[in-house]
Amino acid sequence: MKKIFLICLAILLSIQGTTFAEKVETKKINVAIEVADSSKHQELGTASGFEKFLNDNLIKKNFVNIVNPKISAEEFPAENKSPEDIFGELLIFDAVELPVPSSTPENFEPDFYKELGADYVIRCEVLALGVTKVEDKTLGTAISATSGILSLIGSGNKTRDKTLRRVGWGIGLGGFIQTERTALSTVVNMQFIDVETGQILWQENFNGLGIKHHKPRKGYDDAWTQAYVESVEKSAEKVAKRVNKYVDKVIIKGKSDKEFR
Repeated sequence: MKKIFLICLAILLSIQGTTFAEKVETKKINVAIEVADSSKHQELGTASGFEKFLNDNLIKKNFVNIVNPKISAEEFPAENKSPEDIFGELLIFDAVELPVPSSTPENFEPDFYKELGADYVIRCEVLALGVTKVEDKTLGTAISATSGILSLIGSGNKTRDKTLRRVGWGIGLGGFIQTERTALSTVVNMQFIDVETGQILWQENFNGLGIKHHKPRKGYDDAWTQAYVESVEKSAEKVAKRVNKYVDKVIIKGKSDKEFR
């Protein structure tokens, strides 16, 4: 009897699991991705790299299907130019003229996207790339921890302890002044468009930052290239995170979209 009960339970759970999987599958939203680059540095191939990262990050949450993946084999099919050659150490990141919010997108053809089977379009535009200064939190934390440990070790009255305390305080003060680092910034405007109505449901500007370290990680030719790739990837991650949140909260669960407007 116990064996029969377990078999029936297993069958029931299997049926429920299949039903649940079907429900999850039916809740997926079909989206098309558009990425353009209006920055001054189009030769870097930022749009292609951004599209690749955006595609990868969007599908992680299993909320959307990408109906028009046009990802090239190379993430950044540029003319083999390094960001270092284009930006240089002294370039300061200029203010970007952001698009004026609108309710309808320009040059939008709903029928084209309907043929693709898209419910919504994620239209992105790379507005600018540039250099700025940011606080390196990782470096700051490491310096604070080191100075704190040395100060704690130097807690007695001996000369050695006093020296350690002074060194700890010195590192702490030095870190407080020198934890800013050069970073590369990628600014992207995103519009979330309803194919059926042709309306922009919400739009937002995103900024991805990649810190320029003293030495590049393995796989990168130079520190500028690493910072550039990381800044593009982080901007794509931010867009994907926001889109997935909207799809889950507003489209699937039917909650208010007030915070997205």
